Amino acid sequence: MKKLSMREWAHVAAMLGVLVAGVRCGGGLEGEESEHAHLTLEGGLLVAERGALQVCVEVAPSLEGRSEELLGALKGDLAEVERSHPDWGKARYGQAPASVRLGCPGGALPSGRLEAKGAMVGPGLSTRPSAFRTFVYVLDDAKADEVLGGQQALRARAESLKVGDHLVVEVSTALVVRASALGTGSFRDAWLPTGLGLRPLSATSEPAVVDVMPKSYDMGGVAK
Repeated sequence: MKKLSMREWAHVAAMLGVLVAGVRCGGGLEGEESEHAHLTLEGGLLVAERGALQVCVEVAPSLEGRSEELLGALKGDLAEVERSHPDWGKARYGQAPASVRLGCPGGALPSGRLEAKGAMVGPGLSTRPSAFRTFVYVLDDAKADEVLGGQQALRARAESLKVGDHLVVEVSTALVVRASALGTGSFRDAWLPTGLGLRPLSATSEPAVVDVMPKSYDMGGVAK
C-alpha cells in the first residue's frame, strides 16, 4: 500500500500551515484555546501543542509491585537513546527534558493476539491527542505470550489525528513489551527508538517498522 512521499508530506504541512493561519486570523478571541490539535512535521513530536517528549507507561496488574523498578529501567533505556542516537537532536527531543510517567490515557492493556501490521492500542482517533508521544504497555510473560506470541515487543498505533476529510495521521506510537525485555540491548537499540519515531540503532530479528515518517491512514484505517 502506498505511503505519502516527502513532497506530499511537505504539501500537507503547507496546507495545514495555511489552515492554522486562517484560524488565527479569522477573528477569534485572542488567547482562545483551539478545539483541535495541529499536525507538525518539524521534529518528532508531531503535534504542535506538545512542548517536550513525554512517555507514559502502563503495567500489567501482576507487575504493579515492580512498577518503580520497571519505570526506572525504561528511564535508563530512554536516557541511553538520548545519549547515543544521532537523530535525537534532529527530532527536536532535546528542546526540553524528556519525561516518563506511570499511567497512560485510557489505561486499558491490550488483550488478544496483536499482529504487527495495522495493530492499534490506546485512545485511537482524536481531535485533541494527549501530550504523550509514546505509550509503553509492559506485560508479564503469560500475558505477553497471549498478546505477542513469541515476540519480545510490538509496535502499534496509539493515537491518530484527522488532518483532512479522509486522512488521519499517527501522532502517538504504542510499544507493547515483555517486562523482561526492558533494559536489554534489543529493546534499547531497536524497539524503543522505533517507538519514538527514530530509526533503530541496530538490526533486530523481530519485525520492526523502520519508516520513521508519521503513518497516514484513510478513515477506514487502511494505510496510505
